[in-house]
Amino acid sequence: MDTLLKSVSRTFYLSIHRLPADMRAGVSVGYLLARATDSVADAKLIPHADRTATLIAMQKAIAESADACPIPAAICAAADTPAEVALLTRFNEALQALSKLPQQQASLVRDVLSSILQGQLWDLSFFEEHSRVLSDEQTRLYTYRVAGCVGRFWTRLGRATLGDDFCTAEEADDMEEAAIRYGCGLQLINILRDRDEDARTRGREYLCSDPQVWMKRAERAMQDGLEYARRLRGWRVRVASMLPALLGLKTLAKLRRAKPGKKVKISRLAVYGSILRAILAAL
Repeated sequence: MDTLLKSVSRTFYLSIHRLPADMRAGVSVGYLLARATDSVADAKLIPHADRTATLIAMQKAIAESADACPIPAAICAAADTPAEVALLTRFNEALQALSKLPQQQASLVRDVLSSILQGQLWDLSFFEEHSRVLSDEQTRLYTYRVAGCVGRFWTRLGRATLGDDFCTAEEADDMEEAAIRYGCGLQLINILRDRDEDARTRGREYLCSDPQVWMKRAERAMQDGLEYARRLRGWRVRVASMLPALLGLKTLAKLRRAKPGKKVKISRLAVYGSILRAILAAL
């Protein structure tokens, strides 16, 4: 599964790979399941009703500890990349990996997947009837469901597997809130980066107010993420938790300089530079 994980994640794998082994399994399984449901949600060539039905079947399989949930061949074939095709074809392996996790870890994975799937199903349903969100609150709720909840999961899984070597019990609630803000901010950056493409090719706009205001909110969330990472106990979790914030800040800087409609992408050199910076800061 490690090879599959690496193939479907250009940057997040770099964080997962640096986690302590006790925490890595739960994060890896959670990521693979979430990426699989996301691939189904984004299979643009497949009718809305078929994607919705498949997501509901995946949701049920995850929640009920099923060991099999075949993904229709047409949906597998419609995935954007060969790596995503392989992920959907091997979805049952991810389900089986979930069933092998310790009970507490598996429960945390199911909880975060429940929230993510709520967000994905809302996304499919809402944009069948609308082309733009109706309020800032809808944007906030969507970013929580698909990413803010991951910050909560990360913190709870860290406490469950590493205990005080992650953070103390007294710090946990405060750290969890910071992690939620951090996760929401990372999703905001995705929205800002893909805003023109989403509007042009998918007929979807996730912001209904000034993007510059959301840019500032995302930047504050990345600063929250850096502070969150600095407060963690072990250097490995500090590196893994800090890296997305460093890359997020680089993405925001490029977005500010980019010409309208130009897709922003972080270079491999910039990614490696951020890894080095995270390691130095963590140590």
